[in-house]
Amino acid sequence: MVSKGRVIGVLFGLFALVCLFATYDFSRGRATESDSPLVGDLLSATKARECGRDATEIVARYLPIGMGQAEAEKILAQTVIRAPTPWFWRPVNENSTVWNGDSLEALRTIKITAFGNQLLRLYLGFSDGKLHKLAAEVICRFD
Repeated sequence: MVSKGRVIGVLFGLFALVCLFATYDFSRGRATESDSPLVGDLLSATKARECGRDATEIVARYLPIGMGQAEAEKILAQTVIRAPTPWFWRPVNENSTVWNGDSLEALRTIKITAFGNQLLRLYLGFSDGKLHKLAAEVICRFD
């Protein structure tokens, strides 16, 4: 006959394995789903714990200086990810765009985990309908 202690031990071990799998899956193991090549390049260039990284060089490949304003807005609109659908936490997908005269500040989520998000912060300056200034960085939010 099986003892109660052994059954409790096996159940506790199974619970620990499920928790370990879920933690790995939603922290480092799950790949972000996106159709945007910009998001893919950013995630391949940044490490999981790298926050405050300058991403201007990577973003400049997709938003070169001199690009038209409408084209740049279209690329920004395509820079989105499909949030995961976990069962034990609620993902926060932050995407915002704020205009201040001829400058644009955009915030796009590029990776969502159970422990925090990686966001792309973009500053775009336009002059005569063309992109004149560009700055980008990857930041982390732990909520």
